[in-house]
Amino acid sequence: MRILQVAPNHETVPPLRDGGTERIIYELSQELARRGHEVILFAPSGSHIWGTVINYPFYGDDAIGSYIRENLPQDIDIIHDHTFDSAISRVGVNVPLVHTIHLPVYNPVYFPIYVSRNARESIGGGYGFDVHNGIVPEEYEFSYDKDDYLLFMGRVVREKGILEAMDLAEMTGQRLIIAGPIHDEELFYQEISPRLNCNPLLQYVGPVGGRIRQDLLKHAKCLLFPIQWAEPFGLVLIEAMACGTPVLALSKGAVPEILEPFPEMMCDSIEQMAEKLYYYQAPYHPDQLRYHVEVSFSVSKMVDSYLYLYQLAISE
Repeated sequence: MRILQVAPNHETVPPLRDGGTERIIYELSQELARRGHEVILFAPSGSHIWGTVINYPFYGDDAIGSYIRENLPQDIDIIHDHTFDSAISRVGVNVPLVHTIHLPVYNPVYFPIYVSRNARESIGGGYGFDVHNGIVPEEYEFSYDKDDYLLFMGRVVREKGILEAMDLAEMTGQRLIIAGPIHDEELFYQEISPRLNCNPLLQYVGPVGGRIRQDLLKHAKCLLFPIQWAEPFGLVLIEAMACGTPVLALSKGAVPEILEPFPEMMCDSIEQMAEKLYYYQAPYHPDQLRYHVEVSFSVSKMVDSYLYLYQLAISE
């Protein structure tokens, strides 16, 4: 097939550091190309895949729909829209079209694909389809050896639970490394930075990628995921488990789907998380965590599901 992937216009594909959506678009495009499909990607400058990349000549998502309509390559079999507002649905292209809804937002599109069953039910009212995100486990370094630190990895915003992660570290007297981009400067400078300055056990290392990201994930004794919203997926959960690193998460959004075989890694409250952290011992063997990702959250499995949905959309 000749497949057009449409990325948001914020981070490169793949991202240099943070950017879960862009990592998924990259792995999806690469696996499609491996299977012999022709992939064309609209994405920001600096992006690259095994295929053709067309760079946006502007910043932001507002003009994506009209730009693609005016520059649509010929003989496209399917368009896969990953933009956060499903931009292509509003401009009327005469090509089969599917939309992955990466954020917890409702976009009234004909063929929505959510990244979890929970997202499809809670956001889409049960309408549409769901495909779990996938990674290439072999690209994540596995380690039995863990260092004595907790890890928070994600955007520095309230809904990701950054303040709760810091609370947990302070309540239990443990070291916490915080890695991720600052998306709420007021929150960081007014509420987070003063606590960092007062407590040497709290360390902010900024957005990370490459070797630093790998080392943080594989050596953490536990990844904290005290989310404060209905997380549509939670890519860092499967990344940590691929490294053999256990997680401790609040049971919100898609967390129960992702951690289904591991109930001891899910909690109903911050207090329960703190209780487990006081005398923390990993509840599951690292090999179990890695195997779960290999079986349930591989790129190959994700692409199988998307190819099925592509054919379904084309046949309608």
